[in-house]
Amino acid sequence: MPSVKPERRHPISDQRERHYRDRVRQHGQRYPEFYLPSVQVILDLIYTYDVSSTHLARRIAKYGLSLSAFNLLMILTRSGKEGCRLSEIGELLLVSRANITGLMDSLEEKALVERVTDSRDRRARVARITRAGEALLESLLPGHYVELRRICSALSNQEKSQLCELLTKLRHSIQSAVGIQRIAESVTEPKKSLHRTA
Repeated sequence: MPSVKPERRHPISDQRERHYRDRVRQHGQRYPEFYLPSVQVILDLIYTYDVSSTHLARRIAKYGLSLSAFNLLMILTRSGKEGCRLSEIGELLLVSRANITGLMDSLEEKALVERVTDSRDRRARVARITRAGEALLESLLPGHYVELRRICSALSNQEKSQLCELLTKLRHSIQSAVGIQRIAESVTEPKKSLHRTA
């Protein structure tokens, strides 16, 4: 018998996707600076992040955590017994960095983290995950990793690798552009007047 090719599934489309696929192109043509490939990359990146983060946030919420809290716990569990300074946590968070102190307070109330004196510098304090925090992650992570694998199953391992390389390349390009812009702004920023106002 001849082999039967599997039916090709049509990609899911929604109102937001159709809007940005169709109307953005039409509207952008009014501007000579508009370049669809660049615009489409950023829109697809933001939209995909929104879809994935919303989905994962709903799953994480079943364990009483926000994505920010989950991210913080993952940073601390990788930091070992030495813990992590709050300033370093701010640099490592992948999601919202706003109000790290409030986030720590919330997790500390749940006995998932603790703040202790830094063994390397007794003037400083570090955050450390507790046994309860580790136990929560142990119950959460197996299903979380299964879900990550499931939602990425449409991509082959080669495609995943290529996507990671492209995203890293784009991220470095953005970081470089932002850095250059900040330098330019610091050079052109008018110096504050040294004269005191009356």
